[in-house]
Amino acid sequence: MNEKKGIGLNPISQIHYTDHLAVICIIMGIPLLFLDEGDYAIGKKYYPGLSAIREEFNNFNPEYVISNWDVIFMSDLWGRDTIKRKFQDLESKYHKTLRSVHCPHGFSDKGFYLAKCVEEDIVLVYGQNMIDMLKEYGVYENLRTYVLTGNYRYTYYQQNRSFYNAIVEREILSRFKDPGKLILYAPTWLDLEESTTFFDVYDSLLSNIPESVNLLVKLHPRLELDDTVLYYQIVGKYENRPNIVFLKDYPLVYPLLEYADAYIGDMSSVGYDYLIFNRPMFFLNKQKIDPMRDRRGFLFQCGISILPENYRKIYQIMEKEEKGDAEKFGQIRKEMWEYTFGPERSFEAIKADIIAAYA
Repeated sequence: MNEKKGIGLNPISQIHYTDHLAVICIIMGIPLLFLDEGDYAIGKKYYPGLSAIREEFNNFNPEYVISNWDVIFMSDLWGRDTIKRKFQDLESKYHKTLRSVHCPHGFSDKGFYLAKCVEEDIVLVYGQNMIDMLKEYGVYENLRTYVLTGNYRYTYYQQNRSFYNAIVEREILSRFKDPGKLILYAPTWLDLEESTTFFDVYDSLLSNIPESVNLLVKLHPRLELDDTVLYYQIVGKYENRPNIVFLKDYPLVYPLLEYADAYIGDMSSVGYDYLIFNRPMFFLNKQKIDPMRDRRGFLFQCGISILPENYRKIYQIMEKEEKGDAEKFGQIRKEMWEYTFGPERSFEAIKADIIAAYA
């Protein structure tokens, strides 16, 4: 075994990265470093087995990193050239070569972003779907070193299911006035392709919600920056509804999916995570993508696609289409999950392969 010291880093405090970095750090037996006190508290609270450490932002710089560690695990896209530029002189000083492992924060069909990972030093790859996407974007040949991991986050959730179920019941379900059917809406952010549907569908989704339905809205952390005024207008208008709960800066995913009776999404990676449960999935097809012809809507094959002109009818569509859903989509969901994440891998095997990659 190589004795290189590793550390997980989230330098710009993207809280949604924590759900991915924390598990990798647990697998590798290394700490996850936090610069923000609130993020540190979240890491300590929600991830059993995580070694979380806290450092002041003013002390965090390239020399601090390379003087203490040999391998960094990140979800940010720095690339080999950026690593070289930041650390080349320090590598000579400390007589070492810093290695970097890129930990993707989920898999989605937003290939324009995923394609950038080929410039990283070492890349963690979930399965064949990610490889084929890189090939389709013509960048696979630039991928230097990668490790197939499978879906380690789902494995970790299974290992800690009772811990997480208690959290959801205490922190989430208790916030609804009455028990009812739980729908999870997990929109992505307003990226370069304007993928989010949050600012387009909010009125149809939040104003017309049936009394028998509880809606859990998992807000992407970057939505607040995409349109700050409208974001707070929406949250302020609907947050006191007895059957609507907004989750802001909340990293957990699988514990929420476990309780969700149905999923509404757009281009978020949460949709791929939900496949394993084989429950109704509805996709807000903002750009009217044909899932059989356009890679951006590949996941839409696994549920019902709702076009913008039908957003107002979303609950009627859901009620109608949920009947026989598991039988209609069960096989394609199973195949898509296996294609995307491959077979489950033990943490010991994942760790050994990652060490071999940087050693």
